[in-house]
Amino acid sequence: MISALLAGIAISFVIYRLVHDGAPKSIPRVGNPGGIGYLITALRYTIKSEEVLDEADRVFDGRPYALPTLGGWVIVLSAGHAETLRASNDSIFNQPIRVNESLQLDHTMNNKQQKIPFQATVIRNELTKGIANLIPEILDESTLAMEETFRSPSGSEYVSLPVFHTMTHMIGRISNRAVMGTEICRNEHFVHAIVSFAETLTVYSQLLNWTPNVPGLRSLVYFVLSSIWGSAKQPMAFVKPYVAKRLEERKVSNDHPFNIAEFLLENAPLEMASDADELAMRILNVNFGSIHTTSIFLSQTLFEMAQMSAEDIESVRKEVKEVLDQERGWNKSALNKFWKIDSILREVARMHGLSFLGMNRITIAKGNLPDGVVIPSGYQVAVNLKHFHRDPQVYPNPHVFDPFRFSKLRENEDSSVKYGFTTVDPHFLPFGAGRHACPGRFFAAMELKIMIAIILLNYDFKLPDGEVTRPKDVIFAGAVIPPTKEHLLFKPRA
Repeated sequence: MISALLAGIAISFVIYRLVHDGAPKSIPRVGNPGGIGYLITALRYTIKSEEVLDEADRVFDGRPYALPTLGGWVIVLSAGHAETLRASNDSIFNQPIRVNESLQLDHTMNNKQQKIPFQATVIRNELTKGIANLIPEILDESTLAMEETFRSPSGSEYVSLPVFHTMTHMIGRISNRAVMGTEICRNEHFVHAIVSFAETLTVYSQLLNWTPNVPGLRSLVYFVLSSIWGSAKQPMAFVKPYVAKRLEERKVSNDHPFNIAEFLLENAPLEMASDADELAMRILNVNFGSIHTTSIFLSQTLFEMAQMSAEDIESVRKEVKEVLDQERGWNKSALNKFWKIDSILREVARMHGLSFLGMNRITIAKGNLPDGVVIPSGYQVAVNLKHFHRDPQVYPNPHVFDPFRFSKLRENEDSSVKYGFTTVDPHFLPFGAGRHACPGRFFAAMELKIMIAIILLNYDFKLPDGEVTRPKDVIFAGAVIPPTKEHLLFKPRA
């Protein structure tokens, strides 16, 4: 069934592109002209993304260029144009519509996610203000989840675990302690359902974006995919009853739990304030962002730390112990002083990130760039993040992973948050920039720091015997993914 579906998508895509080249007339393109040229370049980009982008950068030398991808044309802008996207108010370079199309939310969730995206405001405001109160919850659940995950039969031997799979499921559990509380986050059936939803959504959205946008075709593809691999229906079976129960309880009691679901219920627009289906879907939306991004960053961080020297690891561990002693335990102030963990996270984001292309937008009207370049309406627009994150004028030895690159800057130059993991600046854009910078990055940073600190204090971990360097990333269609099947060894510290 899946093979037939993929073959159908491929055939429809080829026919569509042979008939509809759709190249922007005013912007030079990567590859040869015509439908065949489009297909060849799009396939090359899918399997050799970095190579294609590097070649294009050399050829066009700072000028915008049109990149054929299986998901349509992308106008790739230079570093000098990033400010135009950052300052855009969505009237020309629109971000919400682009996110909706990228994740195919009309199919994978519902058609209200982009029209009324109130959950982003709740995360930006209520969640960010409430992070300090959620630290004990994340600390408790992380400690318990790791005790259950990293234990070995003898209690003192290394256990080999697939990193990405293990961390994704662990984060699905730990994040939901803050989203809906203890009972549901420890339900293994729910954790499996929500993680499966987060993982398949990225696959579905990719395949749907590759499917020509002709009436009914994407709906058919999604129906077949979700019939085989599942959909939002599986986690909704747990989340909707939770929401319905909370809506009833809120009618008779003002004693509310302090969690993210409650923030959403409290701040929902009037038209959906009592709609259990819609509110539950917003909780799934929050879960996707939390699980997908955080599991990638945590996996990349553990792979990098596994190849650090014992002395460097011990220096991070020492800082954690000293800070916890100074701050009298786990609190927001302590997490803010984990400079070395923070530096490692920022360096992971710089070197790996989530994708080569960032600040993704779509033009909903003709866009004029400051240098006179005109981008027609209806095209995807992005910047190549390597321009920023591998700039030798900003980052000495930019292709080398330096775990303490940013903590040294804070020690020697500026101890403020200027060099912090969550700080967005013109040379560090993994979370986007401006009004559309990722609102959940502060919660993710809190969760990551707690989890990494607990691992350092209580566990030893290393690369498998005989390996001295971390495995390479999986790069596909511009996305940068941690190796999905590689293992690390973990054991409790003596």
